[in-house]
Amino acid sequence: MNPETMYTLGQITRCALPDGAEPEMIDVILVQPATGLAKVMRSPTAKYAGEDLDRLVSRLPDDLSDPKGGVKIEDQGPFWLGYYQWMAAADKAKACGPAELSEAGQALYGERWQTDLARDLGIGDARRVRQWMSGDRPIPAGVWADITRILRRRGLNALSLSSKLER
Repeated sequence: MNPETMYTLGQITRCALPDGAEPEMIDVILVQPATGLAKVMRSPTAKYAGEDLDRLVSRLPDDLSDPKGGVKIEDQGPFWLGYYQWMAAADKAKACGPAELSEAGQALYGERWQTDLARDLGIGDARRVRQWMSGDRPIPAGVWADITRILRRRGLNALSLSSKLER
């Protein structure tokens, strides 16, 4: 199973079940991702997850299925990473707002950051980013997790390039 898919399934599980999932449900989604996802999406709390859950589900492959014999235990680690990082992102969402979004956007893309950030977040155009900045819409918790991932990836790429140039 693709690590990115397992990571996203972990995020989806925690997003849809913010108070934690029953161990039986976790067991199902870890071994049979398509079957487990269906159960998670039918949970009573999933309908309140809104925009975050929609964005996460859109990242999954269209052909998500339960692998014959289930997902191997050595391939389940990214699920837990996504699950626990989602919790951290939800906590960050309570402490961060438009000022932090602007700071991150400018660090990543410069002064004209909103369109590029919207593209990398997979939300189409910058209208949603402007709504977050104005306070018309709350900034979803998942956005902070995505921005953190983008910042880390760009930072690692920059460090690699600087090392290469120093040689």
